[in-house]
Amino acid sequence: MNTEQLIQAMSADTQRTRPVASVLPAAFLATALLCGAILLSLLGIRSDLTDALTHLPTLLKPALPLALGVGGFGAVLRLSRPGDTSGFWPVVLAAVPAVVILAMLAAGTGLPASEIGTAMIGTTLAACLTAIPLVSLPVAAASLWALRRGASTRPRLTGAAAGLMSAGAGAAMYSLHCTDDNPLFYGTWYTVAILIVTLISAWAGSRLLRW
Repeated sequence: MNTEQLIQAMSADTQRTRPVASVLPAAFLATALLCGAILLSLLGIRSDLTDALTHLPTLLKPALPLALGVGGFGAVLRLSRPGDTSGFWPVVLAAVPAVVILAMLAAGTGLPASEIGTAMIGTTLAACLTAIPLVSLPVAAASLWALRRGASTRPRLTGAAAGLMSAGAGAAMYSLHCTDDNPLFYGTWYTVAILIVTLISAWAGSRLLRW
């Protein structure tokens, strides 16, 4: 039996016993909803959320992380199968930072340097960098647990995709509380928080998903 036949046999056996395509969505959604409910019960949803979401910069704040979550989910499902690639999902994922950059440029156009710095720092920086990783890492852990039932040949990349998926969901949930609506703020610090979770999950995936 050559290597390709071995991979196909292991993949078929995995799909017969505990298919990732059914375990991963359940683990991801259950953990994300639970962690999101805990987060919002502790911090609360902003009182003017409905009115705030009528403004495009505020609407983008949950929409862009959600797009990352969807793109990450699609990528991680494909990467969990032996020899598969991430498909067209990298295009979806690449579109998000492009929109973020455009939104940040639009928000900063015409502002003095001092005001740009103030808008970028915001008023909830510490909460942002704390809450997003805290709500996202349990989701990433549950997702990695589910992915151990797959047979990814690229464990580090698969772990990173799982972290991106989880952090996207976590950032979207946190955004329902966050009152810093300037793209200069969330384009910077949401990105940093998401990268922290993605890097941790990539490191964990490189160890937990090896076979």
